[in-house]
Amino acid sequence: MGKTFKQEHQFSHPWHETANAVWNKYPNPHADHVVSVDVLSQSLDPTSGSLRTERIIGVRQGAPGWLKRIVGASEDTYVREVVMVNPLTQSFEMSSTNLSLSDFMLVKEYITYLPSSLNQTMFRQTAQINCTDFFSGLLAAAGRKVEDWSYNRFNDNAAKGRQGLQSVLDSLYRASDNT
Repeated sequence: MGKTFKQEHQFSHPWHETANAVWNKYPNPHADHVVSVDVLSQSLDPTSGSLRTERIIGVRQGAPGWLKRIVGASEDTYVREVVMVNPLTQSFEMSSTNLSLSDFMLVKEYITYLPSSLNQTMFRQTAQINCTDFFSGLLAAAGRKVEDWSYNRFNDNAAKGRQGLQSVLDSLYRASDNT
């Protein structure tokens, strides 16, 4: 079992603008499923110039009723995110994994933002969605349904994430383009 989600998208902004917009992404009207962002730690490596940030993202997914009954799920779930940014090498890498319901399903996400030309940034996202052994045997069919639902929800949220980041880029940089 398991599903892999992948996407690429080109943002028509230079890397430094896109990286700045990622830090200012929440809240935005396209990501109403994100209800909180809490920074756990930040550290700067003075030698390399890399910034490491660890955050907890609170998400309200609206899980199906049958799934909540099976696993005792809440509407609110939490994700641990680690971000590594190096402005000198123009590297922006994010990884995240679910903290909530991890006994039933693991979602591991990897994102990079890299310069692709002078004024554009390439965004790449991959997510591995896997039910755990809880959904084996008699529950295998339910596990496939959970993975399918999670994949579709991830796809919907990824589209909202792209739109949200674009709206932040527009609000931060379009006004200055017109002056």
